[in-house]
Amino acid sequence: MAVSVQVQMSPGCGHGEQTVALVREVVAGLAPDARVEIVEVDSVEAAERLGFPGSPTVLVDGVDLEPRPPPGVGLG
Repeated sequence: MAVSVQVQMSPGCGHGEQTVALVREVVAGLAPDARVEIVEVDSVEAAERLGFPGSPTVLVDGVDLEPRPPPGVGLG
């Protein structure tokens, strides 16, 4: 089964195009059969439905590459 990579981003995201280019470059080198999907998150409803933490977000097989830190206080 091929890897699925999804880039979620809001319209006008300042880092969106850069992120998409980097994802495509990495995927071409590591998993050329992977499917890359770009998802525009253009409403609060879409953000809620997707559990969208911020723009851009990269998911590999549904797992966020940059997960949110656990709640609480810390110095790390």
